[in-house]
Amino acid sequence: MNKFFKRFLIVLSVVILVLPVVNLKNVKAVEEPEIDASAVMAFDSNTGQIIYQKNAEKKVAIGSITKIITLYLVTEAIKDGKLKESDQLTPTPEQAEMTQSDELTNVRLDTDKAYTVKDLYNAAWIVSSNSAAMMLAQKVSGDQASFVKLMRKTLRSWGIKDAEINNASGLNNSDLKEGMYLGQNNAENKLSVNDIAIIVKHILNKYPEILKTTSKQSFIFPEGSETKTYTSLNLLLNGNRDYQEGYEFDGLKTGTTEQAGDSFVGTLPMGNSRIVTIVMDAGGDDSDLDKRFRATQNLAKYVKDNFVNKKVLTKNQKITVTNKKHKYINENDVYMWLPEDFNENSLSYNVSKTDLGFKTKENKKTVKLIATNSQNGYLPYPKEEVIIKKIKKVQKSLWHQITEFFENLF
Repeated sequence: MNKFFKRFLIVLSVVILVLPVVNLKNVKAVEEPEIDASAVMAFDSNTGQIIYQKNAEKKVAIGSITKIITLYLVTEAIKDGKLKESDQLTPTPEQAEMTQSDELTNVRLDTDKAYTVKDLYNAAWIVSSNSAAMMLAQKVSGDQASFVKLMRKTLRSWGIKDAEINNASGLNNSDLKEGMYLGQNNAENKLSVNDIAIIVKHILNKYPEILKTTSKQSFIFPEGSETKTYTSLNLLLNGNRDYQEGYEFDGLKTGTTEQAGDSFVGTLPMGNSRIVTIVMDAGGDDSDLDKRFRATQNLAKYVKDNFVNKKVLTKNQKITVTNKKHKYINENDVYMWLPEDFNENSLSYNVSKTDLGFKTKENKKTVKLIATNSQNGYLPYPKEEVIIKKIKKVQKSLWHQITEFFENLF
């Protein structure tokens, strides 16, 4: 080996040693979070991007998370003018009787008292009053069975085809009286985490003002000739025992039955967006009343510690989609939740097949695009169905037409 070649090798070795190490991977591996629950999800409520999921397609009992659907439809009735917050409702003897059982409800209702829609709405959201939810459902549809049919129809229009919805409260049918449910007498409402996420996105998209109600740490409800203050069942709210500074939860709904276990759908602002957390059937001792909230905190912390809401596209940027030659012009800045060291230039895009995606222009036409290679993808969020009934015109036979002609003469 000549002297020149030896010197060359020495210099090359020194250069390699002093050069920074280049990370050839797009993403540094993010450890799985420790979430003790049957099914879990965290997603961005604005874009529908899934940040983390576990058993998202598994159908599970949902308990009072049912009330998100119920109160969506009640909110819709109020907004449409079919129901006023000042309207007075009186419970049936069966509904009032249920409020005497600590296992089934909390706010007391009396058959000789009338309660405003607003008070019942607060009670159903904040402390999950079953009888309050049933009274509102009955007012919207005339009876509870008809309301359950409306719930089912609404979910089908959102692409949720295999929902098991039997009542408006979320209790097991065995805890209810005749006329309060559909289905078998021991049936329970069941959905997947994917389904729950679609429902939550719909209500937050259409009625974000419900957060003014769900963020209340307490509320006052009439009881007899006096009033009583109730504390929210959401223990993550500021002022409640599981609150943590920096994690400002302002919703959404607890769910508890023997089948459902302890479940919770939460939501909180994070960065310049809003995160929704879903924890179904949290693991732990039956006596541990905080387990679903600890699991939720772990999930929110996992998102905050491991992901950044990065700007991946700028306004008016040209985008070439997969397998297409022509370009789309982006209408606004686009953000995605990505690990900090993720190379956003490695993202690829295509035309969205669902109602999700960011708006672009292509030949003056608005087209939604979506990232096709994000880690967990997006919610299965189809467009709402428009059901058109086609009436078939029946071709009558010549003999039938002649007979009909003579019949009409007399």
